[in-house]
Amino acid sequence: MLFQHKTRFRRQKKPLRGISTIMPFFAAAVFAVIALFGYVRIRTLLQADTIYPGITIDGIDVGGLTPNNALSLLRENYSETLVKNALSLIGPKENYRIPLIDIAYGPDYANAVDTAYRQGREGNLIKRLKRIINLKLEGLHIKSEICYNKEKTGNILDSIIKGIETEPKNADIKIKKGKIEITPHRNGLLADRELTLYKIYRSLESGTLDDVVISVASARPDITTEMVKDITFRLGEFETAFNPENESRSHNIKTACEKINQKLLLPGQVFSMDKMLGERTEENGYRTAKVIVGNELVDGLGGGICQVTSTVYNAVLLSGLEVVERRNHSIPLSYIEMGRDATISHGYIDFRFKNNSGYAIFLETEAADGRVYVSIWGKCPDVPRTVKIRTRIIETIEPEGIETKEDETLSPGDSVIDRDAVPGCIVEVYRDTYDINGNLIKTEKISVDTYQPQKKVIRVAP
Repeated sequence: MLFQHKTRFRRQKKPLRGISTIMPFFAAAVFAVIALFGYVRIRTLLQADTIYPGITIDGIDVGGLTPNNALSLLRENYSETLVKNALSLIGPKENYRIPLIDIAYGPDYANAVDTAYRQGREGNLIKRLKRIINLKLEGLHIKSEICYNKEKTGNILDSIIKGIETEPKNADIKIKKGKIEITPHRNGLLADRELTLYKIYRSLESGTLDDVVISVASARPDITTEMVKDITFRLGEFETAFNPENESRSHNIKTACEKINQKLLLPGQVFSMDKMLGERTEENGYRTAKVIVGNELVDGLGGGICQVTSTVYNAVLLSGLEVVERRNHSIPLSYIEMGRDATISHGYIDFRFKNNSGYAIFLETEAADGRVYVSIWGKCPDVPRTVKIRTRIIETIEPEGIETKEDETLSPGDSVIDRDAVPGCIVEVYRDTYDINGNLIKTEKISVDTYQPQKKVIRVAP
């Protein structure tokens, strides 16, 4: 009985040993199946052609969509939510529009979708899986960048500014025979292009499309009414006589007067006679007349303008202004006292003076009835004064010898005096200033001028 019981016990043990042998193989098989399933799923996940879940663009869920589908969805939602089709610009008098279609305005959805699609697709297997899981758990919110054509935006703004801006206009003053007429200045309007463009960019890029106020500022002209309103007083005047029957010379004198008449000089400005008269050519309005070259009178374009220059020079001295550059002629002149003349030669010799009065001054010049008139106007001085010019010959230079010239038209033994001898001299020039009571308060030595002597000239038969 005991033996039989043991035998039965052994028979029951055999099946248990078979199961324990199979279990490892079963577990391995199950693990293999799971691993295979996981591999297939991971492979499918990594090879997906859609955007991974958890990603939004501008608040719209694009997870699980292909890039093309995501792009279509985003554009559809944008067109539905877009209220404005233009950016409004507020001008000083009227408003303007920049149509969004004209500047290719809109979100850069293509780039945003590309950014979304690349998520979870960079790096090795572990990095990709980790990123995909992270996107699912935490999500990713992408904001698309606003794009537009800056060049076209700037061009549209320029066309708008062109219609807004106005040029400032200088005050104008005219004086004729002592009658003064002043036309007030007019301020202009200038737009600040760079600041306005910056505000436009900011509004466009924010996506709010808030209205933009065009930045403008008032522009004052170079010459305002305040600068010329005090030109009411004749600071100095001078006149010289000319022969109106000498048509070419008279023409040049009148032309020169016209070129410098109604000239305004602001404080500190320097007047250049040579520059104002321009090149002495027929195209510039000048004719041939006598000019001094090498102590002799010869024909030349612009003869006579030195008389206008000399007349202006004396008006400048009597006005108390500063002479910057001046040269006397080489020989004395018939129309003015020695020491009070001024010569010019284009591009070589100039007469210049500076407005050192502290206020604007104005030239009134005219050639009429055989006389050159020059007046310099400015602000009435706080303290009245009188200016006088005084000259003094300090040395006389006698000519030496006689100059003879052969003349075939003369009979043998005959002679003709072309010119008598003319002594030269050295002259000092002074400017004296007197107060209202006639008391001398200031003396200035203006110049020391030398005039060359002229020999006697005789024509004789050969």
